[in-house]
Amino acid sequence: MRLATTLLLAAFAQAALALTPLPSQPATPDHNPMTPAKVALGKQLFFDPRLSLDGTISCFSCHNVATAGGDDDRATSVGVAGKLGNRSAPTVLNSAFMSALFWDGRAASLEEQAKGPLINPVEMAMPNHAAVIARLKKIPGYVSQFNAVFGGK
Repeated sequence: MRLATTLLLAAFAQAALALTPLPSQPATPDHNPMTPAKVALGKQLFFDPRLSLDGTISCFSCHNVATAGGDDDRATSVGVAGKLGNRSAPTVLNSAFMSALFWDGRAASLEEQAKGPLINPVEMAMPNHAAVIARLKKIPGYVSQFNAVFGGK
């Protein structure tokens, strides 16, 4: 009986914590502070299909923040060349507040999560991150924006 009561109280405590309001601003890593210019660059990248192998898929393609609740409202998401993923796209709404990303929780931060879909062969299908960087370096607007935001790093 004592164990059952303890477990029940622990469950209530976790539920109460889960139902607390979100803070007004997400926590940002010390090594990657949020700035208006960085947010604008991230938004531009989010909507840009040129980051996919064939130029047809953007992050927005599966994470529709305009009408579909931050996902694509499909049973399985569609990537480059019409390839079907194994799962539906999770919402990106309030993702800055999440402590684990992807359905299986394998990414602990947005910075880590953002790297995955670019090189996933079903999603955006770029061969590797070097290819993504090479493509971005061919787009003059991005070169100047990245330099302004990250100081040429």
